[in-house]
Amino acid sequence: MSNSFICKAKTPSVDLNYIVSIVEVTSDKLIELEDKIKFDAMCASGCPNYNKKWSCPPFAPTYRHFTAGWKYQYICYMQIKIDQFMYIKNDHLKIRVANNILKSKADKYFRKIASKYGKYISTGSCRFCRPCKCKIGQPCANPERKTYSYEAMGIDVSALVEKYFNNKLLWYKQGQLPEYTSTVCGLLSDELYSFETLRDEYIKLI
Repeated sequence: MSNSFICKAKTPSVDLNYIVSIVEVTSDKLIELEDKIKFDAMCASGCPNYNKKWSCPPFAPTYRHFTAGWKYQYICYMQIKIDQFMYIKNDHLKIRVANNILKSKADKYFRKIASKYGKYISTGSCRFCRPCKCKIGQPCANPERKTYSYEAMGIDVSALVEKYFNNKLLWYKQGQLPEYTSTVCGLLSDELYSFETLRDEYIKLI
């Protein structure tokens, strides 16, 4: 069962509310949601980052390999309602701005606490180096700081969100805005931390 809290994101135009939900599981619990072959194939057919980033398929490890040796996992689901972005005229831009807010908050928080508590599973592809050295045929410039996403490691994130957060991932369709957009990331750790500890750290860092 997840625990949640509401946060604010300040922009030049408006203050926005978003929800952060966290659930603690043992790392082996998600292995049942892993299908690396299926999701690598989906990336190959539809994602421009395929074979272009060291954090993405076909270079990303399997979930079970990456999490081997880690006892616990704190999965974080972040959601923001799109009706708060009515000041933006272009619908696709609303989604982009909303996603950028969530991803930047997640990166800022989890990169900092991972240095104390464990290892970060990121939202989407690694954004530490821009551009990724893979694009110019060079080795990763920061292998110790490189992050992988659940999707890249073969986890069915839609199933994860439904199972642990009783929610659904929604997608933008041309001419049809979703009610909200969301992102999923995680923290691997060998220690148990309370929801209150993780929440208070988030509020302090963000």
